[in-house]
Amino acid sequence: MKLFLNRLSVLAKRSLINPAMYVMCGVLLIMALLVIFVPEKETSVYIPVAILNEDNSSDTEDIVDKLCTMNSIFRFYEVDDEDEIYQDLASGKADTAYIFPKGFSEHLDGQGTKYDVKQVLTPASSFVYLSREEIFGSFYAYGARQLIADTFAQHGYEVDAHDPVLLRIFGKNIDEEYLFALESVEGTVYNAITNTEKIPIPLYKFAGFFIFTAALLGALAFLNDQDNRIYLRFGIAERIYLGLIQVSVFTLPAMLVSIFCFLISGTDFGVLHVILYTLLVTLLAFVVGTVMTLLPLRTARSRIFSSVLPVYLILSFLFSGILFDLSNFATAIKTLSRLFPPSMF
Repeated sequence: MKLFLNRLSVLAKRSLINPAMYVMCGVLLIMALLVIFVPEKETSVYIPVAILNEDNSSDTEDIVDKLCTMNSIFRFYEVDDEDEIYQDLASGKADTAYIFPKGFSEHLDGQGTKYDVKQVLTPASSFVYLSREEIFGSFYAYGARQLIADTFAQHGYEVDAHDPVLLRIFGKNIDEEYLFALESVEGTVYNAITNTEKIPIPLYKFAGFFIFTAALLGALAFLNDQDNRIYLRFGIAERIYLGLIQVSVFTLPAMLVSIFCFLISGTDFGVLHVILYTLLVTLLAFVVGTVMTLLPLRTARSRIFSSVLPVYLILSFLFSGILFDLSNFATAIKTLSRLFPPSMF
C-alpha cells in the first residue's frame, strides 16, 4: 500500500512539472480572458441606407414605408434631418443616404435639379448603384403613371394617375440623370450595423483538444514506465489500475482548468459533457498505451509513441473544429474526423 501511494504521488508530481501542461493551461486562460475582454463587433450581411423624406406626400410616404419594410440586402431606415444623415455616414452607421425634397412627387416628370432625389455618400460607400436601383424601381411605377396622366391632361383628357392599367400599357422610363443628384461627404470606413456580436473564439473546441493532449501525454508517461520496468512488482490488476491513474493524473488538471475557464468566460457548457469526454479520452489513451505494451517490438515503445505523437496531435488539431467548421466538409472528411476525439467535443 505504501508503495502504491508513493507511486501515485510520483505520477501526480510528474503531471504538475510537465511544461506542456503549463503552456496549454496558459493558452486556455488567455483565450478565456479574450472571450471576456474582446469588444463586441458590429457585423451584418445587410447594408443600412438612411432615408430623409421632406416631401411628405402620401405617395412618397407609402414608397418610403415600402422601402423600410422590404425584404432586401438593403436595410432602409428613416432619419429626422440632414444633420443625422451626415452623422450616420461619418460614424459608419449608414452606408449611403437618400433625401426626397419637398415637391418631389409633384415634379417627378420635370427635368431639373431642384426636385431631384439627393444621394449622399462617403468615399467608403458600397453598393451605391444597387441601392439607387432599389429607390428608382420604387418610384418608377408612380412616375410613369404621373407622366402619362399629365400628358393626357395637356390634351384635355382626365386620367386617373393611380390606375395600375396605365403602367402596363404606357410604361415610360424616367432617366436616372433627372432623378438623382449625388453629394459626397468625408467619412470613416463603413461598417454594416444590424447585428452586434463578439468575434467567435473556439474556447470550447480548444479545451477538448487540450484534455485529449493531456491524455496522450499520460499514455506516453505510462509507456515510459513500462519501458523502465517499473510495474514488475505489481500484479495485473494493480498494473491496470496504476495505468489508468497514470493517464488520469494528466487529464484531471486539464479538465479542471477547462471548467474554470468556461466559468469565468461565461461560455455555455455542460459539466457532465466535459466529465464524460474526459473519461472517454482517458480510457482511450490507456487502451492505446496498453496495446503498445503488448506489441512484439524491440525498440522502446515510448520512443515509438513519442515519434508518432506530434503528427497525430497536428491532425487532431486540424480535425478538432478549431480552425474549420467540419459541418461544411464532405462526408468522407467528416467520417475521417471521428478518428480524432477532439472533433466530438
